[in-house]
Amino acid sequence: MQARLAPDRRLYRWQEAIWLLIALLTPLFVNLWVEQQFEASKIWLLRTLVWALALLWLGGLLRGSRTVPLSSTVRGLLIALVLILVLSTFQSPNRSIAIHGTLDRAGGLLTQLSYLLLFVCVATRINARSSRRLLLFVVFTAVPICGLGLAQAAGWQPAPLFTDARSPMTTTLGRANFTGAYLALLLPITLAAAVSATTHRLRWSFAALVVLDLSVIALTHARAAWIAAVVGIGVFVWLSAAPRWPSRVRWLSALGGIATLGAALLLILQRGIAGGGSIAARWTIWRASIDLLRPHLWLGYGADTLELFFPAVYPPQLVYSQGRGVVVDRAHNWLLDWSLNHGIVATLVLIALVGLIVHQGRQQPTAPEQFSLPSFAEQRLGRHWVAACVASVCAMLVGNLFLFDVAATATLFWLLLSILAAAAGAAQSRTESNTQARTQAARSPLPMPAWAGWSALGAGGVIVVWAAWQFNARPLLADVSSRRGTILLSQGNHAAALAQYAESVRYQPHRAAYHVAEALTAAELGDYERAEETMRAAIALRPNDPVLYTQLAAIHAAQANGAPERLDMAYDAYEAAISLGPTIALTFRHYADLALRSGDVALASNRAERAADLDESDGVSYGILGWARLEEHELLAAQRAFEQAVRWQPGSADFHLGLATVYKQLGRLDAARQSLQRSLAIDPAYAPSLSLQIELQGQ
Repeated sequence: MQARLAPDRRLYRWQEAIWLLIALLTPLFVNLWVEQQFEASKIWLLRTLVWALALLWLGGLLRGSRTVPLSSTVRGLLIALVLILVLSTFQSPNRSIAIHGTLDRAGGLLTQLSYLLLFVCVATRINARSSRRLLLFVVFTAVPICGLGLAQAAGWQPAPLFTDARSPMTTTLGRANFTGAYLALLLPITLAAAVSATTHRLRWSFAALVVLDLSVIALTHARAAWIAAVVGIGVFVWLSAAPRWPSRVRWLSALGGIATLGAALLLILQRGIAGGGSIAARWTIWRASIDLLRPHLWLGYGADTLELFFPAVYPPQLVYSQGRGVVVDRAHNWLLDWSLNHGIVATLVLIALVGLIVHQGRQQPTAPEQFSLPSFAEQRLGRHWVAACVASVCAMLVGNLFLFDVAATATLFWLLLSILAAAAGAAQSRTESNTQARTQAARSPLPMPAWAGWSALGAGGVIVVWAAWQFNARPLLADVSSRRGTILLSQGNHAAALAQYAESVRYQPHRAAYHVAEALTAAELGDYERAEETMRAAIALRPNDPVLYTQLAAIHAAQANGAPERLDMAYDAYEAAISLGPTIALTFRHYADLALRSGDVALASNRAERAADLDESDGVSYGILGWARLEEHELLAAQRAFEQAVRWQPGSADFHLGLATVYKQLGRLDAARQSLQRSLAIDPAYAPSLSLQIELQGQ
């Protein structure tokens, strides 16, 4: 027995080291040498570590290592969830993205299965002492995140971080709302550490960390994070105090809390919709997502594919609350996200799995609470720690009704579920008969020859190394090349940038974004044949993406001078984009601009009018419409269009010139001179305005 236990301890230490690394690095890791510095880089690292952990888990299984049993119901739900995810992926209209995920999110099947694999590897091995250590490691990740968040809020950016987020508080999570969401999940765990500490110094240190977390959450201005924080703290307080209350009071307080939460969420939703902004945008996205879900209700569209299919139902009013050109790749509601990605069946199975794990974790007997940092002698997870895990899980589920999970929050979510499942499994073992418990706690290795065990482990190692290279290292190398290409492009070295983008394509030929970068760079160098070929390769990978067709149209349009067939090809590409995204105003605007420059005034007028109808605040569309109406000699219509153009785009010298031209032709010379002065005030060297000024001087 002792000969077997010593290697098992060493193996356990290696496993514990890996899941501690996962808990630390997933929220803190940022890769400064790639374009996808945050989410995708975290996923590549996470998957590699999880697969290594799974290899060690397999080795322990072959050696008969101690394991914590999962209930048969949990095992059944896990198997069902895996099968549904796989089935959803292989019936997806875009199987490649469903497997790998998008370039910036990387949330495909490989990542979803890695989360489940992490859960199994941790839940079947972790004990109470290691659970507390893991929770403390998680708590302390807040220190660098909060420190960086405060520095960024003060205007100091200590690292070259690149993001399209509006808020500068990216920290190591990439966006302010992701930062707030992650810190909100840490609040109950930090409170449990404070309550369970044995010394005043420890208790006050954790209390200060709670205040720091709350301060940074406030600075993020993320409403979903505040909702999650309130829910997490409320559930933790209730779970910690309720066991001492009478049963009737316990139930009434729980129902009252749920009713209060529901009323508060409805009030937030109502006021948010009325006030516009992020809540109004989410409400618009939710309604469109429900329409999109109906045809694929049972199995969804495949993981990470929403951005491909959402343009078909894109609500044009979304531009007023979200802005132009913003890609919707998440429904900002985890129930809708899971249903769109994997179908309603997968969503129901996930709800059942999480609910069962939380219920079982809450039922396990707990140990005395107090601890000190150097020692974790108790072999049962304390009541406050269990309450903290449950509270954090609840906080994420409620907060993500207005957001979506990212690598850091999803990893923490599955680690917390692992701790709860392990606590329940350990309690189940202790309640079994002594003989049964001994058999479960220290079973013999699997009955197979030694060579067979080593062969299985070696084969597993080869598979893990190959998978890590193919699905994690190659994407990393591709993005390194892409980053180099972007830097070279900014320096004006287009030829070298093109070579780097081609290298990215070589590493990741299934990533349309790298094909697009190569195509656009080739077009800038005048190599239109290569540009078209590469752009069509990108379209073949994402045939439902209207943006790619607009980019192909721009490549055709660049060759349209003296080549009418190229102009027709550009028009065809715009029509294809419109068929995929019939309510995207930007497509119609670009289409109208090309038609106007090509002399097709009627087409330009039609497409610009449609663009203005879809986005009534787009001054550029009104400007194009004004010039088209002017060419058609519809002066009053042109005047109305230019008046809207200068209202929404007051900094355009060209649109003020258009209005001056209309006034001149209407005989309103004073108004024409005023508009012309505004045009020249914006650009004193604008040649068309100077020409009109000379004409007006003679009148």
